Amino acid sequence: MTDGKNDLPQESLATPVSETSNQPKAVTDNRAVEERLTTELPKTTEAELYQQNKENDHDEIVLLIAASEKELADLKLRKALMEADFEELLAEFGRLIVPQAEISVIAKKILLEYFSYELLKPLHSVGLKPAENSYDVWETKHFLVQYYLDDKQNLIFSFKINPVDSRFTSEFMPLIMIDIQAMKVTVKDEEVLRLVHLWYADQVFSKSQLSLVNYDINLLLQHFRTLDFDVAATLLDNTQELHVKLETDYQMATSVLDEIFIITMENEDFDFEKTAANHYEVLLDQDQKVAIYPDDNEKTALFIDSNRRRRSLLDFFTSYAFLVPLLVRG
Repeated sequence: MTDGKNDLPQESLATPVSETSNQPKAVTDNRAVEERLTTELPKTTEAELYQQNKENDHDEIVLLIAASEKELADLKLRKALMEADFEELLAEFGRLIVPQAEISVIAKKILLEYFSYELLKPLHSVGLKPAENSYDVWETKHFLVQYYLDDKQNLIFSFKINPVDSRFTSEFMPLIMIDIQAMKVTVKDEEVLRLVHLWYADQVFSKSQLSLVNYDINLLLQHFRTLDFDVAATLLDNTQELHVKLETDYQMATSVLDEIFIITMENEDFDFEKTAANHYEVLLDQDQKVAIYPDDNEKTALFIDSNRRRRSLLDFFTSYAFLVPLLVRG
């Protein structure tokens, strides 16, 4: 007797099993699609690969040439700035700085340095030279001058005066603004009044220091005029008469008026008069006078008349220091 399993046909035992017979139909279809796409995609020929590499190399060369041309143009600009006189620097300032043209940091630094130097040339009389460790600062015997641009591309000169006593410190004061488009120079008078305060109340500066600074800055103002800048009227200008009204932050104090009265009565060249209720007039030498009266806010107001004598406000108050408490209190 034989086993029933041996009765199967021998051919069925030898039939090969398909590799995909046990895989899902979707997988089989995907493989077929991939094989067809691989067969159908055109192969990149050696000629096409060479052409592609050539185009890439060409694009890289174009970029390198552009970068080199930009660098060369910048070098030529810097060379031209180094060789330029004031008029040429002024033109370049208007062409590049005012519209904020795209130039290198180095070229901009050179332009501002050389341009500021031309404007500050009179300070050679007090030892003008670049400050150590600061690329944007000039140094003189009496002060430092920092130059920079404000948000409107005006050139600002900020002054730091050496304190009279090493125990004191001083700060940069943005004193002069130069508008290149309008060719106008403006002195910030609020900083001039601050100088008076630092001298009289804080004693950071001496009277002689203010006189020297006033003289040096007036050299600059005169130089600006020769360069065809319009210099706006300022309290610092010693070439103009003083006819100026000042409003203070203080109410009229009897103690201050009494002290002025005493000093004027002790000096035969001075006088003190009451012209109306709370209105006074101090008569000085050379027919100069100061009117003292309350303003609309009951604060002390002054009107200074130098009677055709040309002098700055610093010169006036350092000459008549007994009047400073009308303007400044300690």
